[in-house]
Amino acid sequence: MALLITPAEVLETAFPATEQFRDDLIRPTMIEVAQLQYLQPVFGALFDALEEERYSDFVSTYIKPPLAYYIRCMVIDELTASVGTLGILQEKSDYGSPASIRLQERLRRQARTTAERLLDRAVGVIEANPESFPEYDPEQNLRHCLLLKGGFIL
Repeated sequence: MALLITPAEVLETAFPATEQFRDDLIRPTMIEVAQLQYLQPVFGALFDALEEERYSDFVSTYIKPPLAYYIRCMVIDELTASVGTLGILQEKSDYGSPASIRLQERLRRQARTTAERLLDRAVGVIEANPESFPEYDPEQNLRHCLLLKGGFIL
């Protein structure tokens, strides 16, 4: 599976310049999981075609932004604590303390909401131009079939 975004593009899109973050912390497997979890259920057969050259402008404009914010959600979860031989630890330094659970949840919710609105925009473009996206079938889009609220399927 081709990765639709690079770690550097994730940082440029979804992480403000004020946040000190190395792109090597965004692993290729994290990008792949985000694509499979958030994009494939929405785009169905079109998902496999997104890596083709004819969709490169669409991917750059409409797919990379929501994907970057979904990855941001995943990064927030991973940075909350570290797992090691001593168990699950919450990082602490002389220069700061860990964010509260409430703040972590607020940042995660903000990133997820941004990602979902951007993904809605991408789906809207596709559905408004069906002749440009022949692989897309709205019946395969799980967002048309399921209602998600707070990560729960209703």
